[in-house]
Amino acid sequence: MIRFLFSFVPIVVGITTAQSCSPPEGPEQPIVVINEQAEDSISGSTTPILTKDTTFNIPFKGNQIEVVIKFPKTHTFKGTIVALPGWNFPNTQWCDSTDLCSKALAKGYAVILPQMGKSIYCDTIFPETRMDWLKYPTRSWMRETMIPAIQKSCKLLLEDQNNHVMGLSTGARGAVLLALDLPKIFKACAALSGDFDQTRYTKDNLYNGYYGSYSKFTDRWTKNDNAITSIERLTVPIYLAHGKNDQIVPLAYSVQLFDALQDAGNEKSVLVVNPKAGHTYSFWNSEVNAVLEFFDKLNEK
Repeated sequence: MIRFLFSFVPIVVGITTAQSCSPPEGPEQPIVVINEQAEDSISGSTTPILTKDTTFNIPFKGNQIEVVIKFPKTHTFKGTIVALPGWNFPNTQWCDSTDLCSKALAKGYAVILPQMGKSIYCDTIFPETRMDWLKYPTRSWMRETMIPAIQKSCKLLLEDQNNHVMGLSTGARGAVLLALDLPKIFKACAALSGDFDQTRYTKDNLYNGYYGSYSKFTDRWTKNDNAITSIERLTVPIYLAHGKNDQIVPLAYSVQLFDALQDAGNEKSVLVVNPKAGHTYSFWNSEVNAVLEFFDKLNEK
């Protein structure tokens, strides 16, 4: 499988002040409640504290990971969408290159955009993981640090809210795995142009760079971060979309996941194939309306 990078110019987003959630100072301190309204238990009031867009950093192994939260200012809050970027894609490109943010906000969804860098959304790292990739956050960081921090300080992503997760390219893999990890938090998932079984990519530099070689560490490749081998636990409905002309990630990998979901009884999942599309933002943008409709139908169910 061929991977590619986008060059980009960082975008500066303002930090909100009153009535917002933000981390304390200090590079290694976890996010804590900074608003008295948030000191209620998570099982109490579930009204979000945010009133504005917010950008803050959450530490991971000495590095500050940017998390942007877009919040609907003029529409009633409906729920939250975690939107994951592809490998080395900027987190804000979901907003800059597609209509996801504008359309989701218009429907009342908050959108959470973590900066994942060169993460492949693995749950852990290994002695064989490339040293220069250790600074990029893992899925366990999202599950154990990022999401609890947002729950506590912003009252978003609570279990009784309408929460969804989506991703494109490598982020699609991350979205499916996060939905597998947290079925009580996420009601639905959308995965665009993703791959979900790394054992089909045993020569891929990304996977070898994280797991080590397939021949030496076959169990890691088979059992870790593999949606196919964990399919019985993947109960969240998945919206899969893929371009037939994708030269980066073949369509066969979304077909593989969809067939496995059907065999496991996950009947609310769907697969959409665009006969002309490739691995492009044009295709991913064309799926925004359908993804939001998929999420809407699963709200409150």
